[in-house]
Amino acid sequence: MQSYLNPSATVKNLTRVQTELVRLQRSRMRMKNLERKQDTRRKIQLGGLVKKAGLDNESTAVLLGLLLESKEKLEEEGADKIKRNWQIKGDIALTLEHD
Repeated sequence: MQSYLNPSATVKNLTRVQTELVRLQRSRMRMKNLERKQDTRRKIQLGGLVKKAGLDNESTAVLLGLLLESKEKLEEEGADKIKRNWQIKGDIALTLEHD
């Protein structure tokens, strides 16, 4: 017999769908929570880099200006060389920190 004619089968189907919906909602909440934690961790790491660079006493406006100017430099022609130099300098600083 068709399930739409069978109330018992319809209730079972509805229950199964509701259970799956709850499972998916929980999964979505776990994913959002994980994404939020990853975002928070990344922000903390970026703040740590500001401190490691010795810029933690600078004003927020100075830091933002510095970052904006750096971004502009990375958009200019020849930015690959600048980026490589910055990366080498950063790698050295991070290596020395671990020694």
